[in-house]
Amino acid sequence: MKVHALLLVSIIFILCGYKNNTKTKESRQPSTSVDTVLSAMPIPASDYYFAGEYVLEGKKATLKDCATGESLVITFGETSYKVEKEYTALHLPEGTPVYARFYGYLVPGDEVEQTPSPKLVITRMVSLNPETTCQPSRLLTGSYFTYIPNNIKPSERFTFTLYPDYTYKFSILDIAANTSREANGTWHLLKEDYIQFASNPLTNFRSEAFVNYDKLELIFKNSKRVYYRENPE
Repeated sequence: MKVHALLLVSIIFILCGYKNNTKTKESRQPSTSVDTVLSAMPIPASDYYFAGEYVLEGKKATLKDCATGESLVITFGETSYKVEKEYTALHLPEGTPVYARFYGYLVPGDEVEQTPSPKLVITRMVSLNPETTCQPSRLLTGSYFTYIPNNIKPSERFTFTLYPDYTYKFSILDIAANTSREANGTWHLLKEDYIQFASNPLTNFRSEAFVNYDKLELIFKNSKRVYYRENPE
């Protein structure tokens, strides 16, 4: 338990950055700069950003998620019905993929119905575009790393590994001792280039990072630390 507690404290300092408790009154005023270190934890989102190739075949709608490469079954609802009507209005051959952008959230699959994979509930439709597809650079799964204090004389290596089920593993490798510590959580896109990471729900800890698709990097909002994609394909 002590090890887990120490690791959680380490993650909070690593991702959020240390804040001086003796700030002046002026420095406590909110800033409009997106790069400013914020004193408050990010607020959990009620829905998340999804982009991918939408397909409607019969009554089954799916989205091939650009961020994970996974195919998500879309649950039927008022918003998904509107999406179906928009798709049908394009007059495309059945099964033709259309690039779609949505907001929504995932719900657990049904083991009884032999659909164990999570399903996507759409809460808002952003757009449908038949002339665009998922770009390989939009695939976010994989490992991202950085060295502490720097890559010239590092003492530790921090690694985030993003999995297709929207979970992640964060590890700290002590290079000299060749020992590591790990923690797990979930990740989601809040918008196209902005990720929110959450740890154990009991801690309510969250952190956010910008995505640089051109350089395959994650840049954490508070600490400004840059994580580089490991062995990108």
